[in-house]
Amino acid sequence: MNNQRKIWALLSLALILLGLGMIFFHLWHPYQLVVDGQPLQVRTIAFSLRGLLRQLNYEFQPEDRASIDPDAFSFNLPERMYLERARLVEITVGGEKLTLRSPERLPANLLQAAGIRLFPGDLLTQNGQALDPNQTLPIGAEASLRFLPAREIILKMDGQTRTIYTQQDRLADALLEAGIHLQPEDRLSAEPDTLLGAQNTFSLDLARSLTVTVGKETLVGLSAARTVGEALADLGLAPQYLDRTVPPEDDPLPPDGQITFIQGSESISLVKDETPFSYTYQLDPETELDTTTIIAAGQLGLVVTRQRSRIENGEIIQTLEEGPWKASDPSDGIMGAGTKVVIKTEVVDGQTLEYWRKLSVYATSYHPSEFTYGAQTRSGIPLTKGIVAVAASWYGGLEMQPVYVPGYGYGTIADSGYGIPGRYWIDLGYDDENYVSWHEWTVIYFLTPVPAYVQAVLP
Repeated sequence: MNNQRKIWALLSLALILLGLGMIFFHLWHPYQLVVDGQPLQVRTIAFSLRGLLRQLNYEFQPEDRASIDPDAFSFNLPERMYLERARLVEITVGGEKLTLRSPERLPANLLQAAGIRLFPGDLLTQNGQALDPNQTLPIGAEASLRFLPAREIILKMDGQTRTIYTQQDRLADALLEAGIHLQPEDRLSAEPDTLLGAQNTFSLDLARSLTVTVGKETLVGLSAARTVGEALADLGLAPQYLDRTVPPEDDPLPPDGQITFIQGSESISLVKDETPFSYTYQLDPETELDTTTIIAAGQLGLVVTRQRSRIENGEIIQTLEEGPWKASDPSDGIMGAGTKVVIKTEVVDGQTLEYWRKLSVYATSYHPSEFTYGAQTRSGIPLTKGIVAVAASWYGGLEMQPVYVPGYGYGTIADSGYGIPGRYWIDLGYDDENYVSWHEWTVIYFLTPVPAYVQAVLP
């Protein structure tokens, strides 16, 4: 029994000594407390961080942030503990001020805690100076921040949609800030000086280099047009009527900017063909023989053919004919054939001739030896000099008519022949011994007396 009491007494003493040792160790062991980044060396009899802070005359605040639970009881606190004390932070957004207490030193986290979403281009300032949201704020009692949200620009450019965030007030400045340098030929849906507001959706077509071939000339320019026709208009080359382009006007601009401008035109001409008219003869006793008068003038007919020529770059590439159309029919005229016989005299070859008709004729000549079976004239008179042959159409009215041919002399129409088509013709007779060849134009005089029947119009 006595032994048991001794054992319990020894155990109690050991426990007391252990407790006193632990208290001594706790008081003796140093701790490092980092407060707002500043390290402190402390010794404590407290068994929690809150107790330690009270020992230092600081009451832990709900907004403070510590590395351990401030109320967790522990015989062995961590050798190093951290405390970030909350401070008052004021954030101005527009005309509104937001206030919070937070131990955060990163502005981005402070904005998040205030319910402010941070977008590219947003501006954060402190004391008028721009502040990097991811740069730690210096330690201080309070922080006063100003938040300027960026303006959002939706830019539709060359078929792509791009979002731009900016603090700029003018559209042109915002685009320049985004690395977009405007050229005069660019097509912007608003004026460059437009002030940015609530509606900030714009379209931008950047100008591209163009090479336009016009005939033998080449034009180079810039255009932001979407179609060939619009691009040509920018260069002052709006196609007209028959002009055409390669590619066509309504096509999108080719990737290489190469355009061929073909200047087209049309030439219309009228080709006029006259159709002849004829005269009918009407005997006129008041007009001298072998002369004519126009009783009623004839009128030419007119046939018109229209020619349409397609011209490209100065060259005719196609001609089409339309028609022909009869513009007017010919109208025959009436010619008065004189029947009045007038006796005249004229000295020819030294001979005074009295004649009633004088004609220009083509003269040939013939003689008896030309004929195998002898020369027999139509009148029956043997062929000799002085026998004159005429066309059969003349002979009936002029048989045995005395005539005179310069260079030949007197003769009598006593024979007929085939003549020469389209010409007044005579054939001068000769003997074989005195034959002279004739093939020339001359004049024949029809001498008096005047025959009973005078053919007014000789065939």
